[in-house]
Amino acid sequence: MAADYATLADLQEHWSALPAEKETEAQQKLHEASVEVRALYSDLDGRIVSGSIDADVPRLVVCRMVKRALEPKDDNAPPAGMESFQFGAGPFSMGGKMVNPDGSLYLTAADKRLLAKSKRRQAWTIQPGG
Repeated sequence: MAADYATLADLQEHWSALPAEKETEAQQKLHEASVEVRALYSDLDGRIVSGSIDADVPRLVVCRMVKRALEPKDDNAPPAGMESFQFGAGPFSMGGKMVNPDGSLYLTAADKRLLAKSKRRQAWTIQPGG
């Protein structure tokens, strides 16, 4: 079995406000996030070994995933599980956007960009007039 990309100590460095009572759950989520990342990016371990990606990158992504899943919601935020909430009066309108209500692990677009294979870009010049 392959090692997890991040440890509980890594998560605690990334998220100093990790509640002590969530540490056992965090350990399991770190493993699950590592499994998910490894399944989606099957060449990642090889890229780490070859040096084409730094081991800190998947460590950061896994810590971000776990923090999003475990982070307590702000008391001044919209109703539980809502990222945004709208309310109207007449003729009665309500709406909202749910935020990870079940504490799922997920990758953001920024996480996916970090883990993707980097493409070597070459500079080129347009010659005016031919």
